[in-house]
Amino acid sequence: MGIFDFFKKKKEKPDIQLVGHSLENLKIGDVIELDGEVWEVKSRGYYDYGDDREWDFKICSPTREGFLNKDEDGLYFFVKDDLKKLSLDLISYLKSHDDLPSDIIFDNKKYKLVFSSAAYYVKEGHRSPVIIWDFESEDGKLLEILQWGDEDFEIYSGRRLEEWEIENVFSR
Repeated sequence: MGIFDFFKKKKEKPDIQLVGHSLENLKIGDVIELDGEVWEVKSRGYYDYGDDREWDFKICSPTREGFLNKDEDGLYFFVKDDLKKLSLDLISYLKSHDDLPSDIIFDNKKYKLVFSSAAYYVKEGHRSPVIIWDFESEDGKLLEILQWGDEDFEIYSGRRLEEWEIENVFSR
């Protein structure tokens, strides 16, 4: 074991349990309560980073579409947002640069890059390549930009969740 191998070791973290359910065990059709709304799980998949996985659940309330994500660092809630709120044109920027800048402005708020990686999104046995950039503002708001193709981008705003914020899980 080399001196730097010590820093590569990951802490073992217990599975996040949602009222007796492991998040990874949520199924399509299950219902959860979050932010005072009832959400139904519409699909499930995961981001495959090679050595790591991030679980992803598309959830819908009567008025919004969102996503629950879980990785080794925690639990997150995102809603789809408008690319027009971003201070730069992603397509033009990436045509002249190799990567996104480390600081961006979204909806008049500054966000700092905290993670970027290529991955495969795996859903129902299909694998789609994706590039992911995660940003965070000083007040802890999260922003995720996904690139699915040369000119196919999505943006999601969100926040970290604590397990207790998901009030109920009902299986169908």
